Amino acid sequence: MVVTCPECSTRFSLDIGRISGPTAKVRCSRCRHVFRITRAGNIVAPDLAPPEVKTQGAPPQSKAQEEVSWAGPPKLAGPGPAPETQAAPEKEAAPQFVPVLEEVPPPPETRRPWLWISVLLLAALVLGGLSWMAWQGNLPGQLKPLSVMIQRLKGQEMPAKPPAPAAGAEAGASAPAPTLVTPPPPPVPAADLVDLAEAWAQAHYQGLVNTKGGGQLLLIQGEVVNKGKSPRGPIRLKATLTDAQHRPLREEVVYAGTTISDTELKTLTPEEIKGRLAKPGGRSQERVLKPGEKQPFTVVFFGVPNNLAEIQSGFQLVVVEGPVAP
Repeated sequence: MVVTCPECSTRFSLDIGRISGPTAKVRCSRCRHVFRITRAGNIVAPDLAPPEVKTQGAPPQSKAQEEVSWAGPPKLAGPGPAPETQAAPEKEAAPQFVPVLEEVPPPPETRRPWLWISVLLLAALVLGGLSWMAWQGNLPGQLKPLSVMIQRLKGQEMPAKPPAPAAGAEAGASAPAPTLVTPPPPPVPAADLVDLAEAWAQAHYQGLVNTKGGGQLLLIQGEVVNKGKSPRGPIRLKATLTDAQHRPLREEVVYAGTTISDTELKTLTPEEIKGRLAKPGGRSQERVLKPGEKQPFTVVFFGVPNNLAEIQSGFQLVVVEGPVAP
């Protein structure tokens, strides 16, 4: 049983077999404080201790047996009754003084903190090394799929293994150099259209499937701004869908001034959507764009693959028409 001193909070180990009664007095071996405990290890307040049984005319011998501190020499008193007439003191129900045994030692792990620190540092070094190898794509063996997944998340592909040399090829012949793909420069508008620029543009396709036969859709939305000093309009733009090697796949030409919601893209027929985008001034009927003003535009590609992000497709935008308005 573990006992805690209420005075200095030191924890001690006490054999419960040393307590023969319901309570016992114990003394702290560190601060010398005396207190009473129960067999369950609870501390009994002084006012809750069991009362002593006294005999009339008998000296309090049982109390003197349990006192711990010495209060000084006894005071002189008159002669008491003869020894043969003294009544024998009754024994108290509580047991005599029980000494506290050894102090409870601290847990073993608190004595050797360096061991846990060394284990944590070693684990951190191992995890750091594996993370660096995974980031560089150099994990070996069964961990190689993790490297491939991380490289895909980074937007890179693992370098493919060089093909085996063909039969009959010389042993010392070098492998062919890889094909370099240089992206073409972005399209440049005509000299008279440099004042009409794209303010911003974004594309998304996930969840956009036309139920009227248009299939998977790619939606490009943005704004065009008039940076010149003359009103221009109507504004016409050309969008080009490219593959991973920046080669053009498809083109769409639309007029600015039209915005289409996702619900309309899913429920309208492809002909209705194309008709709105082919109208000068668009749905807003604003054919002229004044200096400093912006006008929204929408481009829709029908029947595109549903994994455009995986095949690294892209798009290009350029203003192809925007005459000076009278």
